[in-house]
Amino acid sequence: MPKEKKTAATRGDKNEKLVLDYLIKQNRPYSITDIVSNLHNEVSKTDCQKVVNSLVENDLVTSKLYGKQSIYVVRQDTIDTASPEQLAVVDREIAELQNKIGDRKTHNKQLSSELNLLSSTMTTEQITEKLKTLAAKNEKASQNLELLRSGSKLVTPEAKQKVVKEMEYHRKLWRDRRRVFKEMFQQVTDNMPGKPKDLLEELDIEMNDPIDIGTDPRDLLQA
Repeated sequence: MPKEKKTAATRGDKNEKLVLDYLIKQNRPYSITDIVSNLHNEVSKTDCQKVVNSLVENDLVTSKLYGKQSIYVVRQDTIDTASPEQLAVVDREIAELQNKIGDRKTHNKQLSSELNLLSSTMTTEQITEKLKTLAAKNEKASQNLELLRSGSKLVTPEAKQKVVKEMEYHRKLWRDRRRVFKEMFQQVTDNMPGKPKDLLEELDIEMNDPIDIGTDPRDLLQA
């Protein structure tokens, strides 16, 4: 049996129902371009204009002209309005949804806090690595402790030699600076009235060396 061809009237009725249902559902003003775009071009712009014109003629849609563009909105008196009881039900549903939104926000905040805590906490791999490092340090400290208890010296000969070299270097600087100071001080005080000792006391300068400048650094390490 051959398929029945769609007539222009059938196609027009379908387009009219599609456009009218959309305008009723959205219940807001649209231009022809908006309607075509929002219906994803299911109705061409030309057919949409014809449909809307028909709806206006049948008092189902109202047309308003803004500048050069016409805006169309479904007539409000053709839409079923909700009863007070129905509005009360809707209000209760809105209140319930708002409470659920509040609960969800609180729950999300708790989850965010837990996530931040977990993000700042070390992973299992990081904890394992940290334990290995601490165990190695603890083992080394235990070995040093045993050496100290047994009376063994922890300083290696190389470390001792390094200290001796550093001490000899600084002792040489000490000698040089001490000598330069004494020479300068003598030159300054030669032509000054009073005793050099009084000037030293006034400047709070101690000329007595804390240790014998000729002491061998190795003797100090063994002391």
